[in-house]
Amino acid sequence: MSSGVQKIAILPPALTNKIAAGEVVERPASVVKELVENSLDAGADDITVIVRDGGKALIQVIDNGVGMSPADAVLAFQRHATSKIRTLQDLQRVTTLGFRGEALASIASVSRVELRTIPRGEIEGTLLRLDAGRVIEQGKTGGKPGTSIAVKNLFFNTPARRKFLRATQTEYRYILQVMNRFALAFPEVRFTLINDDREVFRLHKSSLEERVIQVLGSPLRGKLIELDERAPDLTIGGFVGNPDTFRRSRGDQYLFVNRRYVVSRSLSHAVIAAYGEALPTGVYPPYVVFLDIAPELVDVNVHPTKIEVKLWDEDLVYRMLRGAVRRAISSAAVVPELSIPELHREVTDPKTEGARFLPLQRVLPLEGSLDQLDLFLPEPEALGVKTEPVGEPETVPPPVRDVEMWQIHNRYILTEVRDGLIVIDQHVAHERVLYERALRSFRERRRSEGTQQLLFPETLELNLEDYSLFLELQPFLEQLGFAVRTFGARSVLIEGIPAGQRISNPSRTLLEILDEYGKERETSLEIHESVARSYACKTAIRAGDPLTLEEMNKLVNELFSCEQPYFCPHGRPIVVQITLSELNKRFGRE
Repeated sequence: MSSGVQKIAILPPALTNKIAAGEVVERPASVVKELVENSLDAGADDITVIVRDGGKALIQVIDNGVGMSPADAVLAFQRHATSKIRTLQDLQRVTTLGFRGEALASIASVSRVELRTIPRGEIEGTLLRLDAGRVIEQGKTGGKPGTSIAVKNLFFNTPARRKFLRATQTEYRYILQVMNRFALAFPEVRFTLINDDREVFRLHKSSLEERVIQVLGSPLRGKLIELDERAPDLTIGGFVGNPDTFRRSRGDQYLFVNRRYVVSRSLSHAVIAAYGEALPTGVYPPYVVFLDIAPELVDVNVHPTKIEVKLWDEDLVYRMLRGAVRRAISSAAVVPELSIPELHREVTDPKTEGARFLPLQRVLPLEGSLDQLDLFLPEPEALGVKTEPVGEPETVPPPVRDVEMWQIHNRYILTEVRDGLIVIDQHVAHERVLYERALRSFRERRRSEGTQQLLFPETLELNLEDYSLFLELQPFLEQLGFAVRTFGARSVLIEGIPAGQRISNPSRTLLEILDEYGKERETSLEIHESVARSYACKTAIRAGDPLTLEEMNKLVNELFSCEQPYFCPHGRPIVVQITLSELNKRFGRE
């Protein structure tokens, strides 16, 4: 039986607030989200957000909302204090962005907060200063009606949490993502963002279409397809991009339920699935989609950060959303003629009626060293044969002359070696060459290539997230041979490209490098490696590019001069060998 010693105790408020902070306040961007939600719920139509040091030093949100009385101002920092929920029925019909009453208490518990709030119609209001959730000063303040709340030194009293924050620029990008979501969801609100005393944007009230263009960039102008479908309990609105807007990243995809930004794999899939065969593999359309659903049919209380929602009939909503997007993009008035690059050219043999074949291109004798390679790398899907992986050779064999070579399907290079034949993937081979060349350039602090000046420089307007990535990349791009510079608030002027590179569309290539770099930076801590991988991936010869004899010969020689010629920077095999023994078995000779 029990010894009588009490083991269970009620946690003190200071500790419960810190626990709640662990759920609600993941990073500075979480603070921005919660504070801006409060401003919108207070009826503000003019909101300014000021951040310093990626939000770690300061986050300040200033609005022209209804303001608070002195009593409400103090009560707002108590846990589960909210003006939005009174009964269980209110919880089942949430129409506000915030409602849980945890945000301010959680934020205040891990920072130093200064609140100034003046109710509408008043000239005097309340000043509060809090340290780690404790009120240390209460007084009066003057100014314009509305609320200003400044959060300083986030996680100052939880150093373990602060240690896990990312670099300043990374945290700033998370904040930018949050602000973009609010800007898109509320085009009738004027938003201003100031980062380290520099105005990033000032978005005036506008139509939704104009706000989408302001946030995602002017290249979308004239290329957006409007959604407008109405049913008794569901309205679908917003815009999706036409085929001219497709990109290789999912960055410009926004889904809102009752104007709340949400993440839903199912509903996102519905939008993508609606494009069907009009969407080539590996590219994605931009979209800003709004679902307006009766509040009692949505549960927004399934996640502390409210980024996930539960719908009364997700399958039905999926079908309705997919149908709405499909009908919109099928309109003959808005679907442009698709222009998909030809991957390979079929040639009709005049001697064989109806037969089609892909020509092999014979290559100049190889000046490299391939005939004694004992390399077996797995890629059975490509060849339909069994291969076995082994390590790379310890020494490079001596050069061999008079080795013949062919290009297959404008994709693979095939050549004979002493013990059979090898197949080289031309794209990943060139990727490895460019990757090592770029790393060498960064290591030696010199340009890896010359620069080929463009006859007509190109101007590319970026969205703010891409522009932030570009500023990180710019010095590295210049080392790689690009001539690029900022041009205006968020535009880039491309004046030159690396000499010797096949870059037919510099603007598109730069966008693809930014997309790839954005993904790379999420998993890699070494910026120079991320840049090198992104550059190599997006400027390398592509599968489907026909190569001249000289180009193939040069590529293979450069590949086997690399430090690691057998795997691309992402770990994919470059070379596959098929042995004579395997071929003999296939033809019944053994």
